[in-house]
Amino acid sequence: MQETLQRAQMQPQQSGNPLSGYMRTPQIYLSLPSKGKFWKPGSIDMPANGELPVLAMSTKDELILKSPDALLNGQAVVDVIEHCIPNIKDAWEIPVCDFDVILIGIRIASYGEQMEYTSACPGCSETNEYEIDLRRFIDMQVDISGYDHMTEYRDLRVKLKPATYRAINSNNMEQFEQQRMLAVVNATDLTEEEKLKQFNEVFSKLTGLHVRQMAETVEYIEMPDGTLVSDRLFLNEFIEGADRKIIDVVQKHQKEINDGVPEKDIPTQCPDCQHSYTTPFTFDQSNFFESVS
Repeated sequence: MQETLQRAQMQPQQSGNPLSGYMRTPQIYLSLPSKGKFWKPGSIDMPANGELPVLAMSTKDELILKSPDALLNGQAVVDVIEHCIPNIKDAWEIPVCDFDVILIGIRIASYGEQMEYTSACPGCSETNEYEIDLRRFIDMQVDISGYDHMTEYRDLRVKLKPATYRAINSNNMEQFEQQRMLAVVNATDLTEEEKLKQFNEVFSKLTGLHVRQMAETVEYIEMPDGTLVSDRLFLNEFIEGADRKIIDVVQKHQKEINDGVPEKDIPTQCPDCQHSYTTPFTFDQSNFFESVS
């Protein structure tokens, strides 16, 4: 027994997990369209060179993304982003202009640059499988300089900002719930008068949702005396009760900013009839993070 203890004491002490050298390491480095601007203080630790290290997804991450409930409420996506890009401390605060690039970066780090997609030819209706190099979307030039300019209406100046993933996800969930309620009301045996009442309530809530969506993109409003109004409650109330003309001005400015974000269209040629067309590249989180193998 004493000899065994002596041999154990002579063994070198492990200072850490001996398998640590086989754990995840950064696969790519990612530059964000926002360059770290518009992020809430403390939500991101931006490296000096502006490039975020991106790790491949772990087995746990892949399992998380297979949970329908977690995908629906956005928590799965947030958990995976923070696990794969440790410099992102609060993924709920991701500005919408950075979101797609972050997801594509994680996909590339996990499964490589190539991704399969299926498209039906509008010429001959034949459906075929194709492959796209996702780097084309990472390298796209995104112009968001419009956020640096103020929108003016009469004696007010409006400063816009990108919505956050938190706001977009919350709005999507609420819209989904209201649409579900519409379907339920339509399928029930209520009288026409009762159905009309329920429909009006749902549409009223959808209108309020639209107001909050617009208010979310307003960073602040500068008054003639220089006062900056940034309180969410005040902004929501203003957008809801403001003159339609100022809303049109804000929406026009937002559209100009959105026009600086290139469409993610994929040039496609049908191998059967040789017809050339473009396929819109859209994210479906239920299958976007699946391996091509």
